[in-house]
Amino acid sequence: MAGKDIICILVAYLLGGICTGYYLVRFKEKLDIRECGSGGVGARNVGRVLGKPGFIVTMLGDSLKGLVAIMLARRFEIAEPAVSLVLVAVIAGHIWPLPLQFRGGRGIATAIGAYLAYDPFIALLLLVLTGVLMVFRRGFILSGLAAFSLLPLVAYAVELPGHTVAALAGASVIILFAHRERLRKAFAQALPPKEA
Repeated sequence: MAGKDIICILVAYLLGGICTGYYLVRFKEKLDIRECGSGGVGARNVGRVLGKPGFIVTMLGDSLKGLVAIMLARRFEIAEPAVSLVLVAVIAGHIWPLPLQFRGGRGIATAIGAYLAYDPFIALLLLVLTGVLMVFRRGFILSGLAAFSLLPLVAYAVELPGHTVAALAGASVIILFAHRERLRKAFAQALPPKEA
């Protein structure tokens, strides 16, 4: 791996660590968003504090850094497998940001922005999968998480490059890990109650 590949991956991680919601709430309300609501720095929790404008700004800001990370990697013409690592790095940076002692968001918006820049077809696949899953199960978030987990399999089935499939799998694993508490609660609710 070339030196500029490594630099782009590190820059992507650091860029991911600029959590829009944290700095927005700190600037507007002088609060640590991680101590409010769900404790996340993502758009949904920011919306609880700042309303719809805060939700929109955070969603756009977090998506934009995913998009910018991939665009920069392509601008510097690094190898495509390294671009795939940039995709994972920017999402990881959002979830485990160095400036916030590794307490960040859950990676959805950043991943969507990165997917759009990496390959719009992948973002379209994610959207279609989410829509199909919503038909069978209510809940946008859980359907979206299921779509993230299925995306690498679909990417493999349509014969996308191996490094792309691996990057999508890596991104899915860390996003699901970031949502582990929500998934645990969802599974607990889905299970039948134990008999006394």
